[in-house]
Amino acid sequence: MSRFRARAFLFPASIFLCFSLVLIPEAFAQSQGETTRAAVVGRVYDSTKEVVLSGTISEVVTRPKAGLPLGLHLMLETTQGQVDIHLGPYAGRIATQRGLVPGATIQVTGMTMHFSAGDVFLARTIVVGNQTLTIRNQNGMPIRTAPAGTRAASGASPEGGL
Repeated sequence: MSRFRARAFLFPASIFLCFSLVLIPEAFAQSQGETTRAAVVGRVYDSTKEVVLSGTISEVVTRPKAGLPLGLHLMLETTQGQVDIHLGPYAGRIATQRGLVPGATIQVTGMTMHFSAGDVFLARTIVVGNQTLTIRNQNGMPIRTAPAGTRAASGASPEGGL
């Protein structure tokens, strides 16, 4: 009788398992699509393609349009036209404290990347005034920072992380 019960349990369990294997990859693909935008930045950043831009900040954008990477953006007026500078998800809290405000003249090192909604310049370092702010590491991953005056901010980033 125990063999019969085991078979009776095994059949519905195998049906459930088959349906799960069909549905799980589809659900994973949907959630992965949401995080792909952030993950792509770190995978394709190429420090050998870095250039330096100089200009004046015309606007600080906290909510970029759909199809662009999330995080703080600066609209930079350069001699070649306006450039969308991406600072990443960690810069928003303290950008104004560091002088990243409309009218400020800055120098940005980074590379341009194409997204579905347009080209974005991924900033790795920014020079504003007499300070250099490190936004990303050499691999293009945004550097998480703490507000000025906290213990993590004072000792964590000797390069002057944002």
